[in-house]
Amino acid sequence: MGSNSSTSDSITGLDNAQELCNMQTGNWDLIKNIEKLQSTNQICSWMDAIYAAVEYIKHECVDKCERKIILLSSFNEEENVDVYQAEDIIEILNSEAVSLIAIGERVLHDTDEDFQTPSEALLMKVLQQINGQYLTFEHAMSDVRFYKRPSTKPFPWRCLMELGELCIPITGISKMPSEVKLPEMVLMGKTSTSNTPDKEVPIKNVAQWMDNNRTIHTEEDIIRGYVYGGKAIPVSDEAKKAMTPKNNEKSYKIHGFTMRENVPMEYWLSDGSYVIVPANETASAPFYSLVQAMVEKNVVAIVEKVYRANTEANMVALFPSVDVENEPWCLIEIGLPFERDYGAIAQKPLKGVMNQLSQEQDNAMDDLLRSLELPDAADDDTISSSEKYLPGYMPDPGTQHMWDVLTARALNPDKPLPPIADDLLNLLEQPEFIKAKCKPVTERIKNLFFLEKKKPLRKRKIQEDDNKQSDANDDAPMTQALKEEQRDTGNNDVDDISDLCSFDFDDIVST
Repeated sequence: MGSNSSTSDSITGLDNAQELCNMQTGNWDLIKNIEKLQSTNQICSWMDAIYAAVEYIKHECVDKCERKIILLSSFNEEENVDVYQAEDIIEILNSEAVSLIAIGERVLHDTDEDFQTPSEALLMKVLQQINGQYLTFEHAMSDVRFYKRPSTKPFPWRCLMELGELCIPITGISKMPSEVKLPEMVLMGKTSTSNTPDKEVPIKNVAQWMDNNRTIHTEEDIIRGYVYGGKAIPVSDEAKKAMTPKNNEKSYKIHGFTMRENVPMEYWLSDGSYVIVPANETASAPFYSLVQAMVEKNVVAIVEKVYRANTEANMVALFPSVDVENEPWCLIEIGLPFERDYGAIAQKPLKGVMNQLSQEQDNAMDDLLRSLELPDAADDDTISSSEKYLPGYMPDPGTQHMWDVLTARALNPDKPLPPIADDLLNLLEQPEFIKAKCKPVTERIKNLFFLEKKKPLRKRKIQEDDNKQSDANDDAPMTQALKEEQRDTGNNDVDDISDLCSFDFDDIVST
């Protein structure tokens, strides 16, 4: 809407309406064409845009799909909007099952109708009736700034939970879905011939196996195996199949219960968790009775889990969860390590260190922890800043930057890659209200604790060796001077002895 062309080239038949492209999946060419759009002086109402968009959807969307209109406008039309009825707009949107997202300049949710323009009042009435959504430009841009995981329906895992002779049908839903991976890196090589221009062709990696004699073998000649006891033990594909368990059935068996403090966080193994809920209404009564009993006894269940038939069993712990707001009662499954997977960490005794702290130092550390606490109150102005630290809220800055770089390279292949954006750097910055709260406490700690700066152990050892060598070099001239002095003293003694022994034998004989 708003094209300078007085004749319509759109299937809608409306004047000053331009059809940029056919209905299609978004691609880089479409984005480039959108960036080339220029503003015009033509004035069109958003009501006419709704009629044009619905007419366009009728012709282009023939299959069953989600239909959505994103409307950008200032909602400050100069023309009289009384000629448009909210009921007519609602009817045409509902007739094609079209949802509406409106993006404007002002916040309208908390604005009284008396302070709204007639266009804004009409829009809010339409959105209220069709459960539409209104966003400001600032909110909309921040909402789409980061690449988000596409919404997918979780794939449930169903099994029978065995507790003795009692079997309860359960459903497990992954709490942490698999991460969205970046596009696969493809090696491309430029090639040219006399008849064809340069073009990029995929490069395929060809695997080769070479022994110590540099003899190349084919894949058919290769038998994989294991080095065990200093000897290579070959294992063929048939033998590998025979090594896998064949008698394991899909199962979920509770072996027993233990106090919750017996399974501390350091024993948690898996990088995600499953939410276990009853599979149907019939299983709800025994399942929730079990959950309530576990809460009252403050215990967790130790379970042997076989995810699918003929696979290895794993040990997991089930933690009851009943105090999460807006979530049903459930059991949280977290993996447990076997003996080979667990490496105990020797802990140093802290009582001696704590006894060295003064009461003022102890209080300062308590104040520091309190100053770093994130607010929990829903009416706190800083709650939005602390929400980003909740699990699953913060986007991965590294992945986000990679998406930004790929986008910049696709749209501007000849320009340098952009640096990391400030929005991504701000994700890792401490909130300003936290900095303000902890600043006076950190100043107190600087005055209460005196830390001696020490060099790393390796550098200290090198410096000690250098000092020893320097001392040895300084002692060498002193030793040499002492030896020369002793040598001179020895020569004087010899001269004295020579004087004592100097006599004439002739005189003795003559006498």
